[in-house]
Amino acid sequence: MNIIPISIILVLGYLLGSISIARLVTRIVRPDLELDSLQVTDKKTGGTFTLNTVGATTVSMMLGPRIGGMIGILDILKGVLPTLAVRFLFPDQKYFMAMGVAIVIGHIWPLYYKFRGGGGLSPALGALLVLDPLGIVICVLLAMLIGIFLLQEVSFVLLGGPLLFIFWTAIVSRNWSHFIFALLINLILIIAVIPDISKHRKAVKAGEADLASSIPMAKMMKEMMARMDIKKRGKKSS
Repeated sequence: MNIIPISIILVLGYLLGSISIARLVTRIVRPDLELDSLQVTDKKTGGTFTLNTVGATTVSMMLGPRIGGMIGILDILKGVLPTLAVRFLFPDQKYFMAMGVAIVIGHIWPLYYKFRGGGGLSPALGALLVLDPLGIVICVLLAMLIGIFLLQEVSFVLLGGPLLFIFWTAIVSRNWSHFIFALLINLILIIAVIPDISKHRKAVKAGEADLASSIPMAKMMKEMMARMDIKKRGKKSS
């Protein structure tokens, strides 16, 4: 591998990843809404919660799941398109992996917004799609099934796909470069969510907020799990 093209790809990927689609879309849809100083009100507790991350999840909590979902899709494409372009330009090299990692890092710690960006899940899924489309789709669906039916844990439904993909690369595809790439992506995602997780735990202990009840997708998942639990109990009692 040549250090010059890798360096160029890393810098370009980071700068592209630093573009905050959540902020751009919000500025068009709701110019008066400032995401960087946003305090989310928990409808359940009446308390407030401030997220460190600014991305599709933040927008969905304020402007609804449709706009948040659209931003999530655009963030996935932000991971897919540049990574795919590099893979086509350098088919015999692994440069596209460097592009994928750089985009995720830029998305989480953007240069243009004082290094405060999104959680990185959507562009990470985009980069992993370029690596192994079938593998990541299966892992995401499997994470949903495990999270809803077995663990009944919303966080695993949302974040379990990339985590399971590590095992997919090791057991199914048996490609060690893919394994290292998937492992690195997951480490970056874990580092990114640590501040929000610690804040959320403190808020829950203080009775100020329950983040899962404020995020539309998480709320929908919790409602689904609650309904299934009711059905299970109904069958047991009968």
